[in-house]
Amino acid sequence: MIYSKRHIKDLPSPKEIVVKSLSDYIELFSSEKFTNFIYRGEPTNFEDTISSAFRGKKHHFIQMKNEFKREIYHRLTEDERKDFLAFAQHYGIPTNLIDFTRSPLVALFFACQPFQSKNESFDKTRGFVYLLRNDLIDITELLYSREDDNFLKRFIQGEDGIVLTLYGKFVDFEKRYPETFYYYFKTLNADWKYYFVDMQPITPKKYRFPKYNNGEYKWKIKHKFITDHSDILREIERKNGMACFEVLEYTLMLQEYLRRILINKEMVWWLNCMPNFLYSPYLSFERGRNQQGLFVYQAYLSFDEELSDAHILSQQRVWPDYVIVVENKDEILQKLDFLGINEKFIYGDYDRIARYINQKFDCR
Repeated sequence: MIYSKRHIKDLPSPKEIVVKSLSDYIELFSSEKFTNFIYRGEPTNFEDTISSAFRGKKHHFIQMKNEFKREIYHRLTEDERKDFLAFAQHYGIPTNLIDFTRSPLVALFFACQPFQSKNESFDKTRGFVYLLRNDLIDITELLYSREDDNFLKRFIQGEDGIVLTLYGKFVDFEKRYPETFYYYFKTLNADWKYYFVDMQPITPKKYRFPKYNNGEYKWKIKHKFITDHSDILREIERKNGMACFEVLEYTLMLQEYLRRILINKEMVWWLNCMPNFLYSPYLSFERGRNQQGLFVYQAYLSFDEELSDAHILSQQRVWPDYVIVVENKDEILQKLDFLGINEKFIYGDYDRIARYINQKFDCR
């Protein structure tokens, strides 16, 4: 039986694993199979993992963050100011960051929280831990001084050498995960064809992107975008010698694809053609350290489409590789408490510690 809602046509379906006890869960992670993953726990089967800025109508999340900054910035330490995006996320200001953790037990704690809803489509008895392969591209340094600027718009406009910087990161990504890189390149070509060529749903029979074939696809790729940007090719060859042509073609095609979405005001809701981006600042506040937290930076484009009078939010989809379905949530929460994974540890602030103590004594 499929419990999660992470099964959508044309996207790879994550494998579901059902656990019914804490010992089953720990046993699952005792092997090395899931060591190179990051984790997120959710108390029900939400359809997508979406950052707080993109839930509902929160188009003004940057203004909200800036107002928060004006109110409290003078009180903060140097580290808190440097990592203000994460600091704002910690205190409930909407951002385009999505909380993940390096700890499977912390993710399990969040998955086992109670959930109530009048919407019958939500699972009210099971929790869900989403596993994302830790093959993210680290853009922490790129965000430090420009956290208010849209990362994808900077890429589209080619500001501050960001195209060459991302090209270098994509080269490293392709070396470490060649088949995953191929998947994103193939998806980019399919999306380009769908939106900017025939505007009709494509079928596998019409698809012309070469097969992976142990990496030999790269010899069959046409270098149309490299040809249009020979200056960038020369710059790469001057600095690094031989360019990685398939990665450079992907980088330049991605830049043009995103640019056309903005210029044409194309109603593209999901950006499935990019690797996930990591934002991993030094978390000086206790909650971040205890949760072994890090963030997926959910890249996006935002604009108003005049013809339909609609606000379009094209957002990067964060799609899990595995889903752990958790049963017997209350029993597992009690055992996690015995191991010290509880509200006072997870949050660490005075209010949560007091609430934990109150609940503890109410149960006696």
